[in-house]
Amino acid sequence: MNDRKLKILFSIIDSYILDGEPIGSKSLADTYNLNVSPATIRNEMSSLEKMGLIEKAHSSSGRLPSDRGYRMFVDYILENEIENISKAKKSDTIINLLDKNYHNAEDIVETATKMLADLTELTAVSMTLKNEIKKIVNMELIQLSDRQLLLLAVFDNGLIVKDSIYLDYEITSDELIFINNALKKTMVGTDINEVYNNLNLLETTLLNDYKSLIEIIEKRLQSQSFGKLNREIQIEGLGNIFNFKEYDDLSKTRDFIKLLDSKEKLNSFLGNNIYDTLDISIGYENELDELKQNTVITSSFKINDDVVGHIGVIGLTRLNYIDVISDIMMISRLLND
Repeated sequence: MNDRKLKILFSIIDSYILDGEPIGSKSLADTYNLNVSPATIRNEMSSLEKMGLIEKAHSSSGRLPSDRGYRMFVDYILENEIENISKAKKSDTIINLLDKNYHNAEDIVETATKMLADLTELTAVSMTLKNEIKKIVNMELIQLSDRQLLLLAVFDNGLIVKDSIYLDYEITSDELIFINNALKKTMVGTDINEVYNNLNLLETTLLNDYKSLIEIIEKRLQSQSFGKLNREIQIEGLGNIFNFKEYDDLSKTRDFIKLLDSKEKLNSFLGNNIYDTLDISIGYENELDELKQNTVITSSFKINDDVVGHIGVIGLTRLNYIDVISDIMMISRLLND
């Protein structure tokens, strides 16, 4: 493809990204410095349409980009503007919020997803996979009141379980010290496969008087730790869809929200390429029918060799690709650092 056709194609894409309206040859000549007449632009647009890179709008004589046109544009910017993209600005605030020295993996991913939604003004999503739990590295009961405790359990894959326990009897500080010493001595460093055997042993020996408490601990560990071994999905910025006038159509809005409400469907398009550095699916390239008018851009990350996942955005195909890719790569790089 010659440079003139490429410049006209990219101008059509730029125009449609900005206002979501098809553009004609005269408007294109008036708005962009193409240095050719509207008649020449019209001929080139006809050629681009035959190539399947732009489409004629039903309601006007203007043209809009096709999914193939967006794909050519994205491939071009990745090949030719990767240095600009990789030099995305990193503020001290962003760096501090994602500093692994001060935050656990779960909080970092949640913060990164919210941050990406704010930066891109799109709906941001993240999916994480935690490595298999092998042992407990810390366990403690913290007294909140005479009959309320906080269970804190830390696993070697970075997972932290925090859950309140309400008792039907009062427990003293001396009793709590005794229970915590027994838990730490028996549970910390324990192979995950032996956790419940060790809890049962504690229940029948040292902590027989606290049988109900041990049973509660066992249930909380089972429901909150092992239940989190599967993929975890975070969604932020759902309201950003209303930045696009297309979502004035309530049926389209309802379908989008319904899609994000389905964990099975989210897993299907977020989890397949979880180790790809950068994955961009545009319109027809998406397997789900609900995403045929959307672009999904995600990038993989790894935190301290423990948590791996994807983070990215879902938006209409007319999103600002250069800025969005830049923001995603920046967040992903910070998560990896």
